[in-house]
This record gives sequence, structure tokens and C-alpha cells, in this order.
Amino acid sequence: MANGFFILKDKSCFATRWTGYDEIIRIAVRELRLLADGQALADWLSGIVPKDYDPESKDQWDTGFIVPETQEMYVGKELDMRSLTRCNQRLFWEALTVGHGHLVARGKEYSFLNPERLQQLLETQALAEKGEEDPLDHSAWNVLAEEDVEKLGPGWD
Repeated sequence: MANGFFILKDKSCFATRWTGYDEIIRIAVRELRLLADGQALADWLSGIVPKDYDPESKDQWDTGFIVPETQEMYVGKELDMRSLTRCNQRLFWEALTVGHGHLVARGKEYSFLNPERLQQLLETQALAEKGEEDPLDHSAWNVLAEEDVEKLGPGWD
């Protein structure tokens, strides 16, 4: 069952299992660290996925987690891309495009994520970017995301 969500530019949603959500974020972080101007976004994104995943743990890894350093902040499995600056959105998609190439070429040596899943996200993002069709045609949800979004991540000041 999908419980990790990426809200795209056109308010559509790409949904995946939480393990896929976390791994997509980790791939983005890995590749952002290699891109010019990607470090700040990589640092921020690394805080929205658990650092030490333990499949035997009874913690709610599937729906969210408590950040160990604070023991207070609950982090859910939803990233609204519209909440990032335009520059950070561009960097995020560039990192995932590069990461997809590495995933296809190196397979499980690079990541356990199925390359088709990342390809589906990139294709859905491309449709959202073009804006040529009804967003509900490619959304995992049967309603569009809310109009208002909170500004998140680095670069807003």
C-alpha cells in the first residue's frame, strides 16, 4: 500500500510505498552532494528520512518517524515539490535523473529501488511539468492537492 507521497507542480500526486519514498529521497541526497549548489538541499532532505532504518524495529517507519536528535519532531512521508524554491526543484529532479542512470547501470549495487519505480516518478513529473493534460489522469489521488503550500527547505530567505 502506498504511504509515501510526492506532490508535483500541477497538484497531482505520485504515491509509492514508504521504503520507495525513503530510498528516492536518499538517491536525491546522494546525487545532490555531487551537484554544484546541491549541498544545502541534500542536507535538508537527509533530515526527512530516517538515518538508521532497522526493519526489525516496531517504530512507525512506514508512516513517519521521530528524529532521534530531538525526540520531538515527527516527519511524515510527503514532500510537496511546490514547497521548494524553483532552484531546489530543478536540483532535485536533476539529481534523480542522474540517480536513475546510475540505478539502471549499477542495479542493486547502487540501490535496492526498482529502476522502474524511479522512472515512473520521473515520467509523472514530466507530465506535471508540461501541464498538457488533466492532472488527475496521472495522479495517485482522486483529488488535487491544496493550493496553498508552506515554504520548505533552504533558499527562501
